Amino acid sequence: MIKKLLLFFSFVLGNFSILLVAILALTVYTTKDSTAAASQPLENLDIIQVSYDSYAATPDILGTSTAMIVAKDARIVLTDNFFKKYSSPMMGLGKDIVEAADKHKIPFGYLPAIAQCEGNLGKVMPSNSYNTWGWGIYGETMTKFSSWQDAIETVSKGLKEHYFDLGLDTPEEIQTKYTPPSQGSWANCVHTFLAELN
Repeated sequence: MIKKLLLFFSFVLGNFSILLVAILALTVYTTKDSTAAASQPLENLDIIQVSYDSYAATPDILGTSTAMIVAKDARIVLTDNFFKKYSSPMMGLGKDIVEAADKHKIPFGYLPAIAQCEGNLGKVMPSNSYNTWGWGIYGETMTKFSSWQDAIETVSKGLKEHYFDLGLDTPEEIQTKYTPPSQGSWANCVHTFLAELN
């Protein structure tokens, strides 16, 4: 009976210490960042959302415990909020956008910004094409993709190989090859939505 009581209290105290460590870690982390957040303009604070997941396991040795806190990538949240704000059919694709941008080493904001300027984030594009970027659409040529993921991967890779690798890494430089007739309006549009995503 005493063994069972000791085991029960060890388990309760172990889980309590996990909770206490997680709360202390969050308090230190958020206190450290609160001074930086206080210096930010208030209008920017409502779009930045950081969330945390915590995980704990029963201790291997009685009387010990561990905790792990994982921060989620804010770029995914920003992208998903951007899609939600404009009621885009691309809602929920923030993770795909960020992963493709990281894979091809391009700034993540270009994909949603260009998608907004070219095809209103998927609301204005050729039927069943998943091509809100206007990618490979000129004259009689119309490029269609099999899915949003296929489009995101192809456009990300294409931006890397045909623009960024050639030193065309600003909206003005990209515009000279992507949509030369726009005379600055395309670059201005991309700048507007890049700013919104940052």
